[in-house]
Amino acid sequence: MIRLGTALKSKEPPHHRCLVISDPANNGGQVVLVRLTTDDGTWPDRDCVLTPADWSGLSHASTVAYSTCKFGPAMAALERAVMRGLFEVIPSPSRDVLHKVIAAAHLSAGMPPAAKKLLAQI
Repeated sequence: MIRLGTALKSKEPPHHRCLVISDPANNGGQVVLVRLTTDDGTWPDRDCVLTPADWSGLSHASTVAYSTCKFGPAMAALERAVMRGLFEVIPSPSRDVLHKVIAAAHLSAGMPPAAKKLLAQI
């Protein structure tokens, strides 16, 4: 179920959207999960800002929080979290938007180097 481009919405406030930007099916279950947070202009990660025009899963302008990404062998744990109702699977962004997010991750100073090694190839 968890794969490249899987989009999730947290069931707890503030209901952040999250996006899988690795390919766990081809890298032994390694997941890179980034959170999108409200773009109020103060968040340090400014490498990729998306709007509802980019992705209908958003309700307002949001920045990808590369510096707080979660990564590692977490495919099964993330699937269990979905099954437990902690996250809702939502429609994924377009392929172009997913590529934009991954391309910015490669360049982001906030993305940990170990997470960059796990990013999907674009």
